[in-house]
Amino acid sequence: MRIKIESERRRGLRIIDEIPDIALCKIQGHNGIGKTNAIKLLSLCTGATPFRGDAGAWASFKSQLLAARIEISGLRDGENLEWDLEPSRWSDDPSEPLGDQIGALRINGRKAQFRDIHDILRVHHIVAAETPQNVLAGRVLEAQKDIQGWDAQRQLRVGVLDESLESIHSLITQLAPERVAAEVLAAKEARTRAVVLTEKRETANERMALLQRVKQVSDQLVEVRGQGPEMDAKLEDLKNQLAEIDRKKEELNKRIAEASARRHQDAEAEREFANAQKYLDRQDRAARNARTALDMLAASAEVDPQRDVIETAIQEASAKLTELTEKLPQVHAAPLVLEVLDDLVRRLSEAERENLGHATLLEVDGGSSEWTVSSLREALSSQREMLGQSTPSADAARLSDEIERTRERLYSLGLARNTLAEFETAESALSKAQVRLRAAAEGLPEQAARTLDDLMGARNDLDQEAAKVQTRHARLTHTRELLGGGLDEDSLSAELAQLCKQLGVKISRIHSQVASEAEKFEEIVRSETQAVQQAERAQQSLERREGETEQVLQQIQTAQDLGWVRNAVDIGRFGGMNLERKAALLCSISAQLERARNRLHRIDAAVSGTGTALSKLQAGLQDGTGQEEPEFLYDTATRHWLGREVQRWFEDPFVRKALFNGGTRIRLDPRDMTIFWINQNGEEERRPLTGFSSGQQVLAYTQAQIAKIDAEELPAANRLIALDEFGAFLDWKNMSSLVNLLRVRESGVSKDQVVVILPLEEDRLSGQEGNVPVDGQFRSLEDRGYYAEELST
Repeated sequence: MRIKIESERRRGLRIIDEIPDIALCKIQGHNGIGKTNAIKLLSLCTGATPFRGDAGAWASFKSQLLAARIEISGLRDGENLEWDLEPSRWSDDPSEPLGDQIGALRINGRKAQFRDIHDILRVHHIVAAETPQNVLAGRVLEAQKDIQGWDAQRQLRVGVLDESLESIHSLITQLAPERVAAEVLAAKEARTRAVVLTEKRETANERMALLQRVKQVSDQLVEVRGQGPEMDAKLEDLKNQLAEIDRKKEELNKRIAEASARRHQDAEAEREFANAQKYLDRQDRAARNARTALDMLAASAEVDPQRDVIETAIQEASAKLTELTEKLPQVHAAPLVLEVLDDLVRRLSEAERENLGHATLLEVDGGSSEWTVSSLREALSSQREMLGQSTPSADAARLSDEIERTRERLYSLGLARNTLAEFETAESALSKAQVRLRAAAEGLPEQAARTLDDLMGARNDLDQEAAKVQTRHARLTHTRELLGGGLDEDSLSAELAQLCKQLGVKISRIHSQVASEAEKFEEIVRSETQAVQQAERAQQSLERREGETEQVLQQIQTAQDLGWVRNAVDIGRFGGMNLERKAALLCSISAQLERARNRLHRIDAAVSGTGTALSKLQAGLQDGTGQEEPEFLYDTATRHWLGREVQRWFEDPFVRKALFNGGTRIRLDPRDMTIFWINQNGEEERRPLTGFSSGQQVLAYTQAQIAKIDAEELPAANRLIALDEFGAFLDWKNMSSLVNLLRVRESGVSKDQVVVILPLEEDRLSGQEGNVPVDGQFRSLEDRGYYAEELST
């Protein structure tokens, strides 16, 4: 094959322009003329990475090569390859194959892709300097540079990854989903406790109602026994007085009618008088009924039946009702305040146990006074004790009772005011009836009129007396109805005995039993109130928690920037899950994220530690001193890695035959750079790694490398094998052996072209040796700086 290279480059980079079509070709020339660069450029074109592990050399080569055109002709089957290279498109990573970035490729004049080269041509570059020691050091250096390349951006990469993991992890941990199960259980227990206490309070409430009735019946029985008969006697006396007044009024009415019938001469006037008298009777009865109703309601409302008194009482009752209603929420809030105080006292007590009692929590008035942990705890404890003694739940019950009584009195006052208006209307109608009767009597003779006037005056006196007696009777009737609940002694005694038997209490211990159970009932009411409030707050907290959990899961499932979470974690469908299952799902995600963060930081530490260990190992390989410093975790890991690399490389049959005469179980001790192996006699041999640098070993290693190339299972149709830098390592005898090896294999590998690259020997140029360049070689040296010819000894 014939290779032509046209390159445009900056000063400092040189590349030879031709490799002739010579099966065994030797190229000699001045140092720096570009022999090796040409082979590296051809390696790049066929997919190799000749600058791998040397980023500096790659950056220099890429920046100085502006453009190049390569043409390879004379290939097997007459194929022709052409590249138009575009270095500006090449990757900055020397370990990354260029592929189609290499530039435009044509095969037999037609545009082709990079993958089409693989079966047509391969380039193998064997460098004589690659002794075992150099190879191992190079591999360690390559690994070290890979680590360093990654480590250069480690903080940025780790920071970005850690921030991504932390963002979603924080989103979840802020919810504290691990507490949900306990909160659900606590809420369930709070509801159960509230239900139990409510049932207990209802049962106790029924018993307390019966006990209160027992006490009421007992008190009524005492009242009836002491005052009932006297009141009954007074009522009977008042009733008799009203009956006597009614009898007298009836007698007066008859006398008035008789006087009217005897004295009246005008039938029409008589009828008018009779009608006026009937009308007066009707209005009199209506006024008496209105007076009775007014007196009863006024007695019930505990006021005098006067408009100004009733109006004042209504205003006072309304104001009191407003005051009581405003006070009720404060009393109901007392259990919650107690719970807050308990929580604060508990936390402050915990701080005191941590020796923080004298720590300042609050500064007042610019620092002139302060609250320490201990002083604030003492103040809150005192406040909690005072509030606890006031039995807030019982106070709320008493306040509610007082509000109910005030409302009932306000209602009674309102009825009394309305009834007063009806009574005033009735009295006005009665006055009009009296005026009408007097007007009708004007038609009577003078004597009859005077008689009627006297009779009417006597009737009016009876009316006034009847009103007074009626008022006293109404008030006493109301009082008597209150006394004993309207029941007599026998009825009250029977009810008291029945209730005491039902409750299992003795009549003699009624009051003490009521007082004792009232205290217990107040405690039950207070406990129930607190339990109900706790259950409500727990339920509200769970509802808020479920809403927040739903939002976080929805964000994880739909947010565009969290797609990586959905790819890593199977979030599934959570719509039908209860709160506990949702929390468990978030806990699972959080745990996976935390493990990922831990792995990230472990990897970061491992990479950093491995880079340091590789640097120490590479230094020991280069100077042949081994690893003499104390060994740490990653030093051990890299040493084992190198041991596996040595075993994998030296166990190759070609290398083993060339360097160890077919020995097995090859290993390296990096502490002193010693190679150990088992020879064919089963004995262990050892040799320092530096002991493999002789020309003979270079020749053996080269033979092994060529043998490995020949052993390719799927070789390309054409191969270019370049042996580089051998002049510095092989003497004349070993070089002759290499030439003989290449000539022997030439007949079996006609598709290969072998190029041996040698430096130009100064003594040959001076003519001190008999084998001096011919004229053509001189001209080529002068024009190109190198010459090419068939390889010979």
